[in-house]
Amino acid sequence: MKSYTYHVLGMAKSLLDLRGAKGPKLELDCLRLVHSVPRLQHSGDSAMGYLLVMTSEIAKTAEGWISKYGGRGFVKVIVASLSAEQMLELAAEKKGNVQGMVDGIIGKSVDGRADASYGQKLGEEALRESIRQQETGVQEVTDKALFPLGIQWDYYGVSELCVDTDD
Repeated sequence: MKSYTYHVLGMAKSLLDLRGAKGPKLELDCLRLVHSVPRLQHSGDSAMGYLLVMTSEIAKTAEGWISKYGGRGFVKVIVASLSAEQMLELAAEKKGNVQGMVDGIIGKSVDGRADASYGQKLGEEALRESIRQQETGVQEVTDKALFPLGIQWDYYGVSELCVDTDD
């Protein structure tokens, strides 16, 4: 019997559009996943990557990048299942963030409006739940010192798998 580690890597993005620097940041997360899964596999382990986004339009764009960079089959894109209330609250947070950043640039008080913690929490919880549903037996690792490749994943989980090598 040979055992190896199965790694599950996840990134969550709370973006509602890809204007400005948001598109390149999402593309970079796609590249991180597409690059990292094969590196773990080349070390003798197995791995799967997940990218959670908030809209089907953003998912289509992400899937295009994943395909372009050769990640089809080992990086999955998930669209968060959010209620109408959650989407409205997320949109309000994004709007407040923009206004807060503008005010900060011109020297006005930001008053916490540049805080994206709701979207981050919403995305990470949806990612965690989706991975739980799809990856039975995987245990989440929360010690960031143990995260592979020095990347601050939004989700990292592992399981030990055994393969019968007797013929």
